[in-house]
Amino acid sequence: MRNMYQISIVFFLLLNNVLLANADTLDRERERQVTEKLAKEVKASEVLWLEANGEKFLALLNSQTNEKAHGAVIILHGMGGHADWPQTISPLRTALPEHGWTTLSIQLPVIAPENQIEDYGKTLEQAAERIKAAVDLFRERKFLNIVAVGHSFGAASMLAYLEKDDEQKIIALAAVGLHDYAFAKPSIDLLSLIEKSKIPVLDIYGSRDFKKVIDQAADRRLAAKKGNNRQYTQMEIEGADHYFNKLEGVLVKRIRGWLDKAAPGVTIMVNKNLNTNQIETK
Repeated sequence: MRNMYQISIVFFLLLNNVLLANADTLDRERERQVTEKLAKEVKASEVLWLEANGEKFLALLNSQTNEKAHGAVIILHGMGGHADWPQTISPLRTALPEHGWTTLSIQLPVIAPENQIEDYGKTLEQAAERIKAAVDLFRERKFLNIVAVGHSFGAASMLAYLEKDDEQKIIALAAVGLHDYAFAKPSIDLLSLIEKSKIPVLDIYGSRDFKKVIDQAADRRLAAKKGNNRQYTQMEIEGADHYFNKLEGVLVKRIRGWLDKAAPGVTIMVNKNLNTNQIETK
């Protein structure tokens, strides 16, 4: 009996250590400091604090400013970034509204500095809950044509979410600078996620991108082909690096051009003078 009691105590301590280790993976204080600073300084139509798993996170909403409203875009930053990252993310969230897309750039979880980079694999579950909260916000505001744009790890996070999203509330994904994360724990099987994708996917990257992004391009195409996703498109932008520095305008143009075909949905004509909407089906 005593031995059983000791074994139970040991098991409890081990389980408690595991739970504490997982809890300490996320750096909530660092995220709070960064996002609270952003909330005070950033320009956005609305600075929102959404909730996922009982925790609040920052979301920057920019309403569309075009006479034609196309839909809504959820934007996901890369590893270690934030919702208004100056490279890739900020240009997309501020430029797409000019072309009829309301954007919502959400803050993804960040890990504590003392953790290893592979621990980003443990953030996928929390990221999925935040994506769901973003989708719910748009659905509450009557958006039906909801798409996503993810950069690097943000794109991988979205693919992981889509694998388990049976309702397919997100109807298209533009993945910028996509590559695998073999080092992540738990592992992320990117090719399997691409193979399972059933919605239109734009795999867009630069000719001067990270080596692994370029080297894995053929494998990503093959994975989409194996999954019979005929709505998968791969596009290489000449001269672009991983962050599309100095080519942000080209990135926006290519993504919005692709969205016009991949997620046409319903166009709403906005008459600002009469404060009325006219619906056009494409």
